[in-house]
Amino acid sequence: MSTAKKAIRLCITGSEVMNGFVLDRNTQFFASELYALGYELKESRIIHDDPQQILAAWREFSASGDIIVNSGGLGPTSDDLTVDLLCEWLGDTAIYDAHAEKRTRFFFERRARLQKVSVAIDVALRQARIPSRAHAIKNSVGLAPGIFMPEANFFALPGFPDEIRGMWPETLSLIEALGLKRAQTKILPVWGVGESQLFSGMPELKKVTVGVHALPWGCRLFLRGAADDTEATAEVAALSEVFTSAFPQQIIESPLQAIIAILKTQAKKLALAESCTGGLAAKQVTDLAGVSAVFQGAAVTYANSAKAALADVDAEIIAAHGAVSFECARAMAEGVATRLDADYALSFTGIAGPDGGTREKPVGTVFIGICDRTKSATRVARFSFPFGRERFRNAVVAAGFLALWQMLEGTAGNPPWPLKEFSGV
Repeated sequence: MSTAKKAIRLCITGSEVMNGFVLDRNTQFFASELYALGYELKESRIIHDDPQQILAAWREFSASGDIIVNSGGLGPTSDDLTVDLLCEWLGDTAIYDAHAEKRTRFFFERRARLQKVSVAIDVALRQARIPSRAHAIKNSVGLAPGIFMPEANFFALPGFPDEIRGMWPETLSLIEALGLKRAQTKILPVWGVGESQLFSGMPELKKVTVGVHALPWGCRLFLRGAADDTEATAEVAALSEVFTSAFPQQIIESPLQAIIAILKTQAKKLALAESCTGGLAAKQVTDLAGVSAVFQGAAVTYANSAKAALADVDAEIIAAHGAVSFECARAMAEGVATRLDADYALSFTGIAGPDGGTREKPVGTVFIGICDRTKSATRVARFSFPFGRERFRNAVVAAGFLALWQMLEGTAGNPPWPLKEFSGV
């Protein structure tokens, strides 16, 4: 059966997801990955750990001819039903995958030695099983292998997001081999630009559909045209050029990842001084692997006394200008850069709300400082993000990383927001 014009359908199995105990992060991952590659995701369905419901969904999806990706139900417990239900559905028998069996035995035998905790090995080995006619997909993070059943165009992956991400490259290569048509797709992350501004310059389109969703500060624009359509190809290319020309300093997938790459290349160090963001910027930095080569650390200076103790902010600065000010942001950035011996430092000080605002500095006001010790200069910008506490913090951190990336790239000579510059750090 040809799958050239078919789509992909997701099954997310797990009563813990259906009952709201666990957030469904997997649909978001699969959907975003598949969309970026031009594949059509027809449906995603969350299903209880109920054999009849699961089998009914699989049979329904299979009847459409679409590819099925199932997440969940691979493990050692009685509610991990995927392998047994696959065998029941397709008339197969379960066997141990040699690689998974070896890893599982090693893991539990070592655990028994080191922690003196014994587990019945026959129970543990349930997660090393696959149907006999299946292709095993290696799991480098967990123990249960993924499953590909070619006869049904069926993929089964675990429910843990980290395991799925580790197995995704092999899974994707198997999906690609099935010959699905892929739409022309272009994704443009445009930082610091709202939807109204973004769409005000949108030309008339005939062959391309446009979608948008919010970034922490800005918009991610989605352009999609039919496969093998030359007019769509031309429209996608023309529209991409419109936006890259209009926002040359603001289109990048991840300013933070670009910052880390630049700092590694230059052998430079970064530090952070955070007040209103409460450590969010440091979390985002340390979420990335390998940042220990460039990240010195962060000071969460929420109270004024902490600004003095951890970032050497003079009490007279706060008394004269306030904690939320150009001058305080400058002092925080310079102080933490010196304290932590960093080449560059970012600082954040603002009013997240809902209280604390004034007429001169309403809720949402924030000052972001960038200290560049390599040039003995500091820049500070004032922003307004009256979005509520969570959106405020995310937008503030995004604005700071974007500004630092622009500076490191040498493109901040004419940035899209006002900067107050200081010299003589």
